[in-house]
Amino acid sequence: MPKDKRLWMTFPIDFWQHPKIAPLSDLAFRTFVEMNGYSRMQDLDGRIPATIARRMWKTKALSELTRNDHSKPSVSLVDDVYVIWNYAEHQETRADREAREARNRANGAKGGRPPKNRTETQSVTESVTDSGAQTEPTENQSQSQSQRQNLTDRTYLPESSHVGDRASPRTDLSEEVISEAKRAGVDDLPAVLGLLEPIVGELNPRHGIELAQIILRRARTPVLQPTAYIARACEKRDEIRRIAIDVLDLPGVA
Repeated sequence: MPKDKRLWMTFPIDFWQHPKIAPLSDLAFRTFVEMNGYSRMQDLDGRIPATIARRMWKTKALSELTRNDHSKPSVSLVDDVYVIWNYAEHQETRADREAREARNRANGAKGGRPPKNRTETQSVTESVTDSGAQTEPTENQSQSQSQRQNLTDRTYLPESSHVGDRASPRTDLSEEVISEAKRAGVDDLPAVLGLLEPIVGELNPRHGIELAQIILRRARTPVLQPTAYIARACEKRDEIRRIAIDVLDLPGVA
């Protein structure tokens, strides 16, 4: 595994020579790589809503990727979602990441990963969890890391975000709606609704998803932390109200 702890994509070393990849135009090749990267950053598991994909990449490149094989193209368009073929075999999925983070938190709470039986020639780093530490953490360090990770998992919000008047996160959302939100790039729908509703009033969840998407589309670069980005956007309350009125035509917006 790389020592650089940024997010990574993984491809076979000769994937550019694959019969489906080699004939691609430079534009389509770049688009395929970027789609994998965007999906990994946004925890989309290889499923990118068509509305987002067409905004970020050229239609002709997307079309080329859906036609580079008769039965198993690199990308398929399914129910208005671009699906990257065999994504989970090559990239870390959301479930993989959550399982890894759960292991790391559990190990951190216990003071670090249990030591393995190893020879004197083995590196100390071989016994460290994949959380990125290069030496065995002390008990205090492990507890601190666990607390910071738990805080990140709960909020995704930077300290500079103004969220003092946000509503309590909604707890009445179905798994279907939450999954729909994640496919649309909204990583934490209850928290996002909790940010938007104090500004525009109670939202139908799907209106909330649509409003969040509009906010995210205005970003000049790919958004790594959608909820944090929306929290910052909510500091411009009048702008959020205007979007709700003009674009979504929501009634009852103050």
